[in-house]
Amino acid sequence: MQELELRGVVAGDVLVPGDDGFETAGRTVVAVGRPAVVVRCVTAADVVAALKYAEAQDLPIAVRSGGHHAAGFGTSDGGVVIDVRPLDEVRVLPDDVVRVGTGATWGDVAARLGKLGLAISSGDTASVGVGGLMAGGGIGWMVRKHGLAIDNVVSAEVVTADGAVRRVDAATEPELFWGVRGAAGSLGVVTSYDISAVRRSKVYFGTLLYPWTQAKQVIRAWTEYMADAPEELTASLQLAPTMMADGQVPVAIQVCATTASVLEPLRHLGSLISEQVAGVLYAEVFSDMTMPPDWRPRIRNGFYNTWPGGLTEKLLDARQRIPGLAIEIRSLGGAYGAMPADATAFAHRDARFLVNSVLMGTPEQQGTQPKDFDALWRSLEPNGAYLNFLSHPTDADLDACYPEAHRKRLAALKQAVDPGHVFRNALSVPPRPEWTGGRRHVMRWAMRSRR
Repeated sequence: MQELELRGVVAGDVLVPGDDGFETAGRTVVAVGRPAVVVRCVTAADVVAALKYAEAQDLPIAVRSGGHHAAGFGTSDGGVVIDVRPLDEVRVLPDDVVRVGTGATWGDVAARLGKLGLAISSGDTASVGVGGLMAGGGIGWMVRKHGLAIDNVVSAEVVTADGAVRRVDAATEPELFWGVRGAAGSLGVVTSYDISAVRRSKVYFGTLLYPWTQAKQVIRAWTEYMADAPEELTASLQLAPTMMADGQVPVAIQVCATTASVLEPLRHLGSLISEQVAGVLYAEVFSDMTMPPDWRPRIRNGFYNTWPGGLTEKLLDARQRIPGLAIEIRSLGGAYGAMPADATAFAHRDARFLVNSVLMGTPEQQGTQPKDFDALWRSLEPNGAYLNFLSHPTDADLDACYPEAHRKRLAALKQAVDPGHVFRNALSVPPRPEWTGGRRHVMRWAMRSRR
């Protein structure tokens, strides 16, 4: 199939170098790619056509929704970008189930559902795409009350490598349904999810500030409370990089609660500077952080089942030594941990905390800081990693995202639905047995896409 033939069978736009909009279409939030073709898919049939074209032309594939993944997986050099952003349907079905296209953004989903008094446990950034967040799990502002975003999925429409369009749920292709909830990017292109929403319009949301000089005390008290806090509360503790305001930016505790009473212990962690928490519409908790276009953040993270002794000191010491280092500690547990570990491809249900770290700035501003940043993480001993917060993923990160039992199960599923490893990136589990494709696929791997 040639490009002109592709244009003839795709309902959406097909962009190639030189076309209006191509340069923008090839970019994600952190990556600038130069794909051969961008296919803006408005139907599942468009996705099928794009896959067939990529196979016929022997080109690698990248799938683009919101384009927020820090590894730049949503674009490629010389490949086919399957852009699902036009698939942005948000439609309420019976029993408060919502059909959501994977190209929709979570801010738009929340705003549209909020008018109906409905909400979905999802991320925290308005412009993040539904498909991208779902691919790795979906940790957000109601994770302790209503679980991960994937925990509320009742079915999904998936286009697999063979071009089949499948509607999967717990009864129909249950193994593929298991896999797309936490490893969707390895298995196909999800075009829509049916998600159970909850009846919720308002939450208590905002920030409490403590002096930066009390960081150690505040972290200790906060982790002790959040380890077994009521599930009505989800909270995040944030330490800004020392390159901002000489490092004297207060310790920030951001909260989202479904009842106000659970916030009281958070007012007594130290010398409270200020509190700005109010009842707001759930859609208002979503925000977007603008980033200079030349910044190239490095992001690493780790799950912790308990808060280890000495971890606080390591993080605070690193923050003093690495000027561009921002640290966030997210609270887990509650409904997140109530799901059995083997219920979805996402595995880390025993975790109580997620430490996320970002090295900010341009490559020039970062200088030699990446070495110290990577050394920090070599010194830490997390219980796993979250796929969505990794900017420079390695084989070790893939192991950390999927423990052995999950990885073996995913490899077997991959062998069944994508034996040629069409959907491939640094965080994709390869099929079983270990994939040893011919020269054609070796070349495809050499041109590895960035989603």
